[in-house]
Parts: sequence; structure tokens; C-alpha cells
Amino acid sequence: MAQTNDLEWVTPNPWHENEDVYLDALEQYARGKKDKAVRLALHLARLLEKHDPACDALLGMSGRCLIAELDGDISGAIHYRRMELAGVKKLLDETQPDVLKLMQMDASDYSDRLDLLADLYLDAGQYDDALAALAESEAYCKTHGLPFDGMDIRAGVKRAMRRKRPGKVKAG
Repeated sequence: MAQTNDLEWVTPNPWHENEDVYLDALEQYARGKKDKAVRLALHLARLLEKHDPACDALLGMSGRCLIAELDGDISGAIHYRRMELAGVKKLLDETQPDVLKLMQMDASDYSDRLDLLADLYLDAGQYDDALAALAESEAYCKTHGLPFDGMDIRAGVKRAMRRKRPGKVKAG
């Protein structure tokens, strides 16, 4: 009897393409190749509209955050990052540890996203919100025995706050 190839029966998962395009766009953006990232983000937007029109999936939220950021829509990026944070927190709180391990998720995913949110708040000039997100991240890290990675963002917020302070007017 001839063997059949098991792969013939596998239906391609559309989320693999979504994830690949998201990761490619993120990588290009991180490398400073914004033009390439924008082209990939446009493709990602079309995929997300098709596969996650209600923005229910964490990848959809992350993708839309990146798309908004690349489009210069910082308030939109903040909105999607906050949605993503709520989803990650719920997942971490309600999912069994062995399942989280299979998903390759842990407490660092929440703190990392808080740091990313703080960076968006910094870009928006919302310094108090940025510091609050960093304080929550630091406390969360301490509670979960993780190193706090947001020190550089906090320093950036404090530098920005000093630059924004009105200078003293000389009496003359």
C-alpha cells in the first residue's frame, strides 16, 4: 500500500501569514527601514481586516498598534496597546501555566508591553501616563521576580520633562 503524505491534509493556517508579515514589519521598523515597514504594514492591515475584523486576537491588536504607530497615529497606537495589555493580562490570569508555556508566554510579556505603552506615551508627550505605566511595569516585575527593563524609557521621560519645563524669565 502506498503511503500518503500527511502534509497533504494540512490546511494552511492564515494566522501564520499574519504573524510572519507582522514580524517582518516590526523587524524592518526596528532596523530603521520605515518605507519597507510601511509597505508590510499595509499588507498586514489587509490580512487583519480579513482574519480579525473585530480585533479580538492579540496578534490583531499588536499588528494594529504597529500599523497606527507607522502611520503616525500615536493615540491609535496607544489604544491598541492598551487593548493588547488587557488581553495579555487576562490570558496570564486565566490560563494554566502549562498552556502558557506551550504558547511561549509568561509574565515578561505583560511588563514588556507596559514598557512599550510607556514609550508611546513618551512619544505623545503624556509624561505622567508614561511614568505610571513604567511604575506598574516595575512593580509587576518585582512581584514576578523579573528584571525591570524600562529604566532607559524612564530616563527618556525625565529628560523630556526637563526640556518641557518653562525657563525662568529674567527680570529686567
